[in-house]
Amino acid sequence: MKPSKRDYTPWFLALVALALALIAWFQDGPDLALEGILSGASVLLSVFPLLIAAFLTAGLIQALVTKDVVSRWLGSGSGWQGIALACLGGALIPGGPYVYYPIAAALLQTGAGLGVLVAFVTAKNLWSISRIPVEVALLGTQITIIRFVVTLFVPPLLGFAAEALFGKTIDKIRGSTQKTPESQRNKS
Repeated sequence: MKPSKRDYTPWFLALVALALALIAWFQDGPDLALEGILSGASVLLSVFPLLIAAFLTAGLIQALVTKDVVSRWLGSGSGWQGIALACLGGALIPGGPYVYYPIAAALLQTGAGLGVLVAFVTAKNLWSISRIPVEVALLGTQITIIRFVVTLFVPPLLGFAAEALFGKTIDKIRGSTQKTPESQRNKS
């Protein structure tokens, strides 16, 4: 088995955080750096319960929903029905990226097609039902309706385009993101 590539993203982000802390320190002293660190810790603590719930949901989806069911309803061969279900799911699921990306990752690992995943994430960003009341309150009903109508066909079109252009690469994508105990042992 081919060894997996190391993921340097956490190290890169740690370096960025360190660089920003140093800039804050040199700009206004240790108080500004500490203020930034405490602000980040506060955000982490506020989203931590959602992160736990999102990752538990993603894990339970992988455990409870069989690959056959996902492949039939959301796989590459599911066509417009899979895209429609993904759009509906994206529109209805509450929460931010820390909620829907783990769910999308679970769907990826259980056999969802690329077009379905693109439609799901795009619908979440454009059609989110939980955002509509806030949007109406801040922008008004007319702008909200216009924005929704203008974006109505975007998620399914992007889903179909992704499937048509890149759908054959889904197994490669799935393999590159899969974390198994064996692949973890091969890293060390």
